[in-house]
Amino acid sequence: MAIQSRLATGYWLRKAILTVLFLAFGLWAAYDGWVLFPAQAQRWKEYDEVYRPLEARVRAGEPLIGEESRTYNTLKAKYPQPPTERTDMDVALQRWGILPLCVGISVLFVVTWIISARRVYTYNDDGSLIAPEGTFTADEMTGIDMTRWMSKSIAMLEINGGPKGGGQAVKLDAWIYAELEDVIDALNRRFHPEEYRSPPADTDQPEGEAEEASVEQVSGLLETDGGAEAIDVEDDEGEFDEKQRSAGTGG
Repeated sequence: MAIQSRLATGYWLRKAILTVLFLAFGLWAAYDGWVLFPAQAQRWKEYDEVYRPLEARVRAGEPLIGEESRTYNTLKAKYPQPPTERTDMDVALQRWGILPLCVGISVLFVVTWIISARRVYTYNDDGSLIAPEGTFTADEMTGIDMTRWMSKSIAMLEINGGPKGGGQAVKLDAWIYAELEDVIDALNRRFHPEEYRSPPADTDQPEGEAEEASVEQVSGLLETDGGAEAIDVEDDEGEFDEKQRSAGTGG
């Protein structure tokens, strides 16, 4: 039965989560750039350019009259605490820096997602492989490089001797594509069968003989224990008879 790859769940789920997150950051930057930051910049400009000079004159003891006095009292009530400082540069950074960056990264995630989804690997029963790089027969496959398998889940299938032999290498990434691990395992079994051989048994004698030897050892132990108990009983009886004879002689 042919083995066909598909996008791994962990891969596309990470792509989806990151795409949503960066889109959310982009929307946040758009809100800051067109709504929040301009309002904060306007308040800061009013506070910095109008209220603070009037406040400095009052602290210097200069009296305010007319419109200046009314403006000062109004702004003093409006700004019991200094507002958040925002400049035109802050607004421009949100609009033309952070927003395009977040949207661009989100688009990049979607594009790579689509490209990866279109790449399909099919390993047929006759040993041939249909990959995005082309279709390769079993005879054209000459080896597999598992150097990056443990660290990256990547194997390089060598075609016609691989790059060193004038051929090419097909990248098999099992982190991105589910079912590709089975393909890599089948190819590795073909090119490195020694890795799948069972290790030799540690014991020199057959299992049946080992069990018989164990039974004989247990039987021997039981017989030894029984003999020892019999000797102890005989010794006790002899000692008892000796004591009786001594008692009779004494009487």
